[in-house]
This record gives sequence, C-alpha cells and structure tokens, in this order.
Amino acid sequence: MKLFRTLAISGAMVVALVTGTAAPASADAYSYNGYGSANFQSSGDYITLTHYTYDPYPGYYASYAEWYTDYGRTGICGDNIGGRLGCNEDVAEKRWISIRVCTRYGVFNAVTCGDWDTSRT
Repeated sequence: MKLFRTLAISGAMVVALVTGTAAPASADAYSYNGYGSANFQSSGDYITLTHYTYDPYPGYYASYAEWYTDYGRTGICGDNIGGRLGCNEDVAEKRWISIRVCTRYGVFNAVTCGDWDTSRT
C-alpha cells in the first residue's frame, strides 16, 4: 500500500511538471486607476506596483500602492515614475489585506486612487 501511494504521488507530480498543470501565479487583490495598477499575491506576500506613464521629471506622475490589514498594519509600496516595482510586506497568514493604487501629479493636483480590493493573506 505504501509503495502504491508513493507511486501515485510521484506520478501526479510528474504529470503536473510535464503538462504544466500547476496553478499559475495570479493576483489575489487588484487595483487600477488609469495610470497604474497594484496587485497583491498571497503566496509570498508580494505587492507589485506598475506605473504605465513614464515621466522622467521629479514631481510629476508617480504611482504608489497603499495597503492595510485587518489587524492594524499599514504601509506604502514605492513611489514609481515608470515601470514595475515590487515589495515583499511579510504580513500575517490567514488574515485580510486591502490594497489600492494611487497616482499623484505635482503638488497642487488631487491624487487619483483606484478602488480598494481585499484578499485573504
């Protein structure tokens, strides 16, 4: 019986590796505001921030991700003027996290934020 179970588990692992049936990484929480996006991936507690409009001048378009947990932790991921940025926040397991992306343009303009999205950690 032990040999049969070992062969079954080994066979399933080989099938997953060969056919690529392992689940792909995807965002558990996602926010978009037209200028950028932020997503949270619970496997690894990773926030990825993407800013779509590159502006090389300081003080112009820049995006950042805001987040908070159901147990009181808060934070900001990056201040990105173009491209992609990642943050590993190491939050508690089996709790909740909410994220949103915000973009600012200069000092006198209002900040544009996407909707909050919540995910299990």
